[in-house]
Amino acid sequence: MENTLELDDGGFLSYRHNHGNRAETVLFLHGTLSDKDSTKSLFLEEYCKERDLSFVAFDFTGHGKSSGRYEDATIGVWLRDALEIIDRVIVGGVFVVGSSMGGWIALLAAKERPDKVKGVVGLAAAADFTADVWASFSDEQKKKVLDDGIVYTPNGWTERGDPWPRDLFWEAEQHFVLQGTGSFPLECPLVLIHGDKDDCVPVRTAFKIMDAVETDACKAVVIKGAGHRLSEPENLNVLKTELDVMTGEDR
Repeated sequence: MENTLELDDGGFLSYRHNHGNRAETVLFLHGTLSDKDSTKSLFLEEYCKERDLSFVAFDFTGHGKSSGRYEDATIGVWLRDALEIIDRVIVGGVFVVGSSMGGWIALLAAKERPDKVKGVVGLAAAADFTADVWASFSDEQKKKVLDDGIVYTPNGWTERGDPWPRDLFWEAEQHFVLQGTGSFPLECPLVLIHGDKDDCVPVRTAFKIMDAVETDACKAVVIKGAGHRLSEPENLNVLKTELDVMTGEDR
């Protein structure tokens, strides 16, 4: 069922909530410039229907049918979105599946709500991706961000390309998982699924996350030949297998 969740700032989140009879919910967090109707989201929706789990997916601020502009949003805004959904929509425990940027948000949400988040699956989890993007910029691109507040990079399907606003980079530093010297306080089970041919988020990021988190219930699953999207049937079968273990379906 499609719904909207009103936010304190006057905006709203568009979300889909399917109710199952089991106590737990699977929450999907999409990636940058994607939405709640992606291939992975629809796959998870069917997965939950078959297993009588509740399912929630929503559009982050500035994405899909939710309010706001992407250029005005930040990691902190998207984390707020996820916590609003966890606090106000989901009842009981939640397993969070995060894709790319959504994987970063999933880690942050699990840290903020350890009493509700029972497990995290990261699909090409892009923890601290803003630091990697900034490091990849040329001096000219960095100057354009500083002077104009935004730079666009070619993406192959839109005329302007992907937007990279200045505030996204600066604000993200408050939410880094990997840049500090300490460990990341995550206590729930964590599975990191990553393709060894990912040209957006290198596979080494999964192992950096493993080193950073405090939980011992953590593993990385590297899929040979897979890229960043992880939307092919064979990739989704890996997700299904890992979720079955995490949610107890394999017992």
